[in-house]
Amino acid sequence: MSAIQIDADALFRAVSAHDFKLMAYYLDLRSGELSSRTLAPGEVKDVPVGPSVQPLPALGADIHEKKGDAPFGPVPVEKKADLFKDDGGPKKPAFEGGFWARGEKKKLDPFGDGGPRKVSATKKLAEMFGGPSAETKAHDPFAKQDGTGSPGQGLPVAHGVPGKHPAPAAYAPPASDENSPLLRVPPASEAQHLVWMRAFAKDCGDPQIREKLEHALKGQKPISGFERALRNYQRMNEQWMRWYYRQALHYARAWLKDLPVQWEIVERETPR
Repeated sequence: MSAIQIDADALFRAVSAHDFKLMAYYLDLRSGELSSRTLAPGEVKDVPVGPSVQPLPALGADIHEKKGDAPFGPVPVEKKADLFKDDGGPKKPAFEGGFWARGEKKKLDPFGDGGPRKVSATKKLAEMFGGPSAETKAHDPFAKQDGTGSPGQGLPVAHGVPGKHPAPAAYAPPASDENSPLLRVPPASEAQHLVWMRAFAKDCGDPQIREKLEHALKGQKPISGFERALRNYQRMNEQWMRWYYRQALHYARAWLKDLPVQWEIVERETPR
Protein backbone atom coordinates (compact mmCIF):
# COMPACT_ATOMS: atom_id res chain seq x y z
CA MET A 1 0.00 0.00 0.00
CA SER A 2 1.42 3.36 -1.06
CA ALA A 3 1.87 6.07 1.56
CA ILE A 4 -0.52 9.02 1.55
CA GLN A 5 1.06 12.43 1.06
CA ILE A 6 0.03 15.17 3.52
CA ASP A 7 0.75 18.81 2.82
CA ALA A 8 2.83 20.32 5.63
CA ASP A 9 1.21 23.76 5.50
CA ALA A 10 -2.31 22.32 5.64
CA LEU A 11 -1.28 20.07 8.52
CA PHE A 12 0.16 23.08 10.37
CA ARG A 13 -3.12 24.97 10.01
CA ALA A 14 -5.06 21.99 11.33
CA VAL A 15 -2.81 21.50 14.35
CA SER A 16 -2.63 25.20 15.29
CA ALA A 17 -6.44 25.75 15.09
CA HIS A 18 -6.91 25.40 18.86
CA ASP A 19 -9.07 28.53 19.26
CA PHE A 20 -11.59 27.73 16.50
CA LYS A 21 -14.59 26.39 18.42
CA LEU A 22 -16.94 25.90 15.45
CA MET A 23 -14.49 24.52 12.89
CA ALA A 24 -12.63 21.23 12.67
CA TYR A 25 -10.12 19.75 10.24
CA TYR A 26 -10.46 16.22 8.89
CA LEU A 27 -7.81 14.03 7.30
CA ASP A 28 -8.79 11.75 4.42
CA LEU A 29 -7.01 8.46 5.06
CA ARG A 30 -7.29 7.50 1.39
CA SER A 31 -5.87 10.60 -0.32
CA GLY A 32 -4.15 12.50 2.50
CA GLU A 33 -6.14 15.67 1.84
CA LEU A 34 -7.13 17.93 4.72
CA SER A 35 -10.53 19.61 4.69
CA SER A 36 -12.34 21.81 7.19
CA ARG A 37 -16.04 21.99 7.96
CA THR A 38 -18.35 23.71 10.43
CA LEU A 39 -19.23 21.63 13.45
CA ALA A 40 -22.76 20.74 14.52
CA PRO A 41 -23.96 21.96 17.95
CA GLY A 42 -23.48 18.52 19.48
CA GLU A 43 -19.90 18.21 18.18
CA VAL A 44 -18.46 21.45 19.55
CA LYS A 45 -17.47 20.07 22.97
CA ASP A 46 -16.31 16.71 21.60
CA VAL A 47 -12.70 17.68 20.90
CA PRO A 48 -10.30 14.77 20.31
CA VAL A 49 -7.35 14.67 22.68
CA GLY A 50 -3.98 14.82 20.97
CA PRO A 51 -0.56 13.72 22.22
CA SER A 52 1.51 15.68 24.69
CA VAL A 53 5.01 16.25 23.29
CA GLN A 54 8.02 18.07 24.59
CA PRO A 55 9.37 20.96 22.50
CA LEU A 56 12.21 20.35 20.12
CA PRO A 57 15.62 21.69 21.15
CA ALA A 58 16.70 25.08 19.89
CA LEU A 59 18.27 24.91 16.43
CA GLY A 60 21.66 26.49 17.20
CA ALA A 61 21.37 30.25 17.48
CA ASP A 62 18.20 30.42 15.44
CA ILE A 63 16.05 31.98 18.15
CA HIS A 64 18.77 34.23 19.57
CA GLU A 65 19.01 37.89 18.65
CA LYS A 66 21.99 38.54 16.41
CA LYS A 67 24.53 41.12 17.52
CA GLY A 68 24.57 42.88 14.18
CA ASP A 69 20.84 43.53 14.11
CA ALA A 70 20.93 46.58 16.39
CA PRO A 71 24.56 47.48 17.27
CA PHE A 72 23.55 50.79 18.84
CA GLY A 73 20.52 49.55 20.73
CA PRO A 74 16.85 49.84 19.80
CA VAL A 75 15.84 52.50 17.32
CA PRO A 76 14.53 55.56 19.19
CA VAL A 77 10.89 56.31 18.62
CA GLU A 78 10.17 59.93 17.77
CA LYS A 79 7.49 61.50 19.87
CA LYS A 80 4.58 62.81 17.87
CA ALA A 81 3.82 66.49 18.19
CA ASP A 82 0.75 67.51 20.13
CA LEU A 83 -1.54 69.07 17.55
CA PHE A 84 -3.86 70.63 20.10
CA LYS A 85 -1.25 72.07 22.47
CA ASP A 86 -0.75 75.29 20.48
CA ASP A 87 -3.74 76.01 18.28
CA GLY A 88 -2.70 79.58 17.46
CA GLY A 89 -5.61 81.14 19.35
CA PRO A 90 -5.42 84.43 21.30
CA LYS A 91 -3.53 84.04 24.60
CA LYS A 92 -3.46 87.64 25.93
CA PRO A 93 -5.60 88.58 28.94
CA ALA A 94 -7.36 91.24 26.84
CA PHE A 95 -9.05 88.48 24.86
CA GLU A 96 -10.34 86.55 27.88
CA GLY A 97 -13.47 88.58 28.57
CA GLY A 98 -16.15 90.57 26.86
CA PHE A 99 -16.63 89.68 23.26
CA TRP A 100 -14.08 86.81 23.40
CA ALA A 101 -15.71 85.08 26.38
CA ARG A 102 -16.83 81.56 25.53
CA GLY A 103 -19.26 81.12 28.39
CA GLU A 104 -22.51 79.34 27.63
CA LYS A 105 -25.41 81.73 27.27
CA LYS A 106 -28.99 80.65 27.09
CA LYS A 107 -30.99 82.22 24.34
CA LEU A 108 -34.53 83.14 25.18
CA ASP A 109 -37.32 81.73 23.11
CA PRO A 110 -38.89 84.58 21.13
CA PHE A 111 -42.26 82.78 21.24
CA GLY A 112 -42.23 81.92 24.98
CA ASP A 113 -41.74 83.58 28.34
CA GLY A 114 -39.70 80.98 30.21
CA GLY A 115 -36.96 80.42 27.68
CA PRO A 116 -36.58 77.58 25.20
CA ARG A 117 -38.91 74.65 25.59
CA LYS A 118 -38.93 71.33 23.76
CA VAL A 119 -42.41 70.68 22.48
CA SER A 120 -43.37 67.62 20.51
CA ALA A 121 -44.76 68.51 17.10
CA THR A 122 -47.30 65.67 17.34
CA LYS A 123 -48.67 66.94 20.65
CA LYS A 124 -48.77 70.48 19.32
CA LEU A 125 -50.83 69.45 16.29
CA ALA A 126 -53.09 67.37 18.54
CA GLU A 127 -53.80 70.44 20.68
CA MET A 128 -54.51 72.57 17.64
CA PHE A 129 -56.77 70.15 15.78
CA GLY A 130 -58.13 68.09 18.67
CA GLY A 131 -56.49 65.12 20.36
CA PRO A 132 -57.47 61.47 19.97
CA SER A 133 -60.63 60.25 21.64
CA ALA A 134 -60.46 58.48 25.01
CA GLU A 135 -61.88 55.28 23.48
CA THR A 136 -58.98 54.95 21.02
CA LYS A 137 -56.27 52.65 22.31
CA ALA A 138 -52.72 52.35 21.11
CA HIS A 139 -52.02 49.41 18.86
CA ASP A 140 -50.13 46.63 20.59
CA PRO A 141 -47.60 45.23 18.11
CA PHE A 142 -47.12 42.10 20.27
CA ALA A 143 -50.83 41.21 20.52
CA LYS A 144 -51.72 37.82 19.06
CA GLN A 145 -53.89 37.97 15.98
CA ASP A 146 -55.88 35.39 14.09
CA GLY A 147 -56.31 35.08 10.37
CA THR A 148 -58.93 37.86 10.26
CA GLY A 149 -56.66 40.41 11.95
CA SER A 150 -58.54 40.71 15.27
CA PRO A 151 -56.26 40.71 18.33
CA GLY A 152 -56.27 38.03 21.00
CA GLN A 153 -57.82 35.25 18.94
CA GLY A 154 -54.82 32.98 18.52
CA LEU A 155 -51.98 32.65 16.07
CA PRO A 156 -52.18 33.05 12.29
CA VAL A 157 -53.47 30.20 10.20
CA ALA A 158 -50.70 27.82 9.16
CA HIS A 159 -51.13 24.83 6.86
CA GLY A 160 -54.93 24.93 7.23
CA VAL A 161 -54.85 24.54 11.04
CA PRO A 162 -55.97 27.81 12.72
CA GLY A 163 -54.06 28.95 15.77
CA LYS A 164 -51.04 26.63 15.36
CA HIS A 165 -47.61 27.02 13.85
CA PRO A 166 -46.00 24.16 11.97
CA ALA A 167 -43.79 22.09 14.26
CA PRO A 168 -40.10 22.71 13.55
CA ALA A 169 -38.15 19.78 12.24
CA ALA A 170 -36.07 18.15 14.94
CA TYR A 171 -32.32 18.55 14.53
CA ALA A 172 -30.60 15.30 13.76
CA PRO A 173 -26.79 15.34 14.02
CA PRO A 174 -24.96 13.44 11.33
CA ALA A 175 -24.50 9.80 12.22
CA SER A 176 -20.90 8.80 12.86
CA ASP A 177 -19.66 6.15 10.47
CA GLU A 178 -16.82 4.05 11.84
CA ASN A 179 -15.84 3.03 8.32
CA SER A 180 -15.57 6.62 7.12
CA PRO A 181 -12.10 7.52 5.79
CA LEU A 182 -12.32 11.01 7.33
CA LEU A 183 -10.52 11.33 10.66
CA ARG A 184 -10.66 14.49 12.75
CA VAL A 185 -7.28 16.06 13.42
CA PRO A 186 -6.80 16.89 17.13
CA PRO A 187 -5.55 20.48 17.45
CA ALA A 188 -2.80 21.21 19.93
CA SER A 189 -4.30 22.19 23.27
CA GLU A 190 -3.79 25.51 24.99
CA ALA A 191 -1.52 23.82 27.54
CA GLN A 192 0.67 22.49 24.71
CA HIS A 193 0.93 25.97 23.20
CA LEU A 194 2.00 27.39 26.56
CA VAL A 195 4.75 24.75 26.81
CA TRP A 196 6.10 25.85 23.43
CA MET A 197 5.88 29.55 24.28
CA ARG A 198 7.66 29.15 27.62
CA ALA A 199 10.43 27.15 25.97
CA PHE A 200 10.90 29.82 23.31
CA ALA A 201 10.93 32.64 25.87
CA LYS A 202 13.47 30.75 28.00
CA ASP A 203 15.90 30.32 25.07
CA CYS A 204 15.48 33.89 23.82
CA GLY A 205 18.90 35.56 23.60
CA ASP A 206 17.82 39.15 24.22
CA PRO A 207 17.22 39.64 27.98
CA GLN A 208 14.86 42.56 27.39
CA ILE A 209 12.64 40.57 25.02
CA ARG A 210 12.85 37.51 27.27
CA GLU A 211 11.62 39.54 30.24
CA LYS A 212 8.66 40.90 28.28
CA LEU A 213 7.69 37.47 26.96
CA GLU A 214 7.86 35.87 30.40
CA HIS A 215 5.80 38.73 31.84
CA ALA A 216 3.16 38.27 29.11
CA LEU A 217 2.94 34.53 29.83
CA LYS A 218 2.02 35.29 33.45
CA GLY A 219 -1.04 37.40 32.51
CA GLN A 220 -4.69 36.40 32.38
CA LYS A 221 -4.53 35.68 28.62
CA PRO A 222 -0.98 34.37 28.15
CA ILE A 223 -1.28 33.25 24.52
CA SER A 224 -2.66 36.53 23.17
CA GLY A 225 -0.28 38.52 25.41
CA PHE A 226 2.70 36.54 24.10
CA GLU A 227 1.68 37.23 20.50
CA ARG A 228 1.18 40.95 21.19
CA ALA A 229 4.60 41.22 22.82
CA LEU A 230 6.30 39.69 19.77
CA ARG A 231 4.68 42.14 17.35
CA ASN A 232 7.11 44.85 18.47
CA TYR A 233 10.11 42.76 17.38
CA GLN A 234 9.82 41.75 13.74
CA ARG A 235 12.92 39.56 13.52
CA MET A 236 12.13 37.71 16.74
CA ASN A 237 8.54 37.24 15.59
CA GLU A 238 9.77 35.64 12.35
CA GLN A 239 12.04 33.32 14.35
CA TRP A 240 9.12 32.34 16.56
CA MET A 241 6.94 31.50 13.56
CA ARG A 242 9.66 29.24 12.06
CA TRP A 243 10.20 27.53 15.41
CA TYR A 244 6.45 27.23 16.03
CA TYR A 245 6.02 25.65 12.57
CA ARG A 246 8.56 22.94 13.43
CA GLN A 247 6.95 22.28 16.81
CA ALA A 248 3.51 21.85 15.23
CA LEU A 249 4.83 19.34 12.68
CA HIS A 250 6.59 17.46 15.48
CA TYR A 251 3.26 17.30 17.31
CA ALA A 252 1.52 16.09 14.13
CA ARG A 253 4.07 13.30 13.58
CA ALA A 254 3.49 12.07 17.14
CA TRP A 255 -0.23 11.78 16.33
CA LEU A 256 0.23 10.27 12.84
CA LYS A 257 2.50 7.46 13.99
CA ASP A 258 -0.45 5.67 15.65
CA LEU A 259 -2.59 5.65 12.48
CA PRO A 260 -3.07 2.36 10.61
CA VAL A 261 -1.92 3.88 7.31
CA GLN A 262 1.41 4.85 5.85
CA TRP A 263 1.92 8.58 5.53
CA GLU A 264 4.45 11.11 4.35
CA ILE A 265 4.56 14.85 5.14
CA VAL A 266 5.44 16.86 2.05
CA GLU A 267 7.01 20.25 2.78
CA ARG A 268 7.48 23.00 0.25
CA GLU A 269 10.85 23.60 -1.38
CA THR A 270 11.60 26.84 0.45
CA PRO A 271 11.91 25.93 4.16
CA ARG A 272 10.52 28.22 6.80
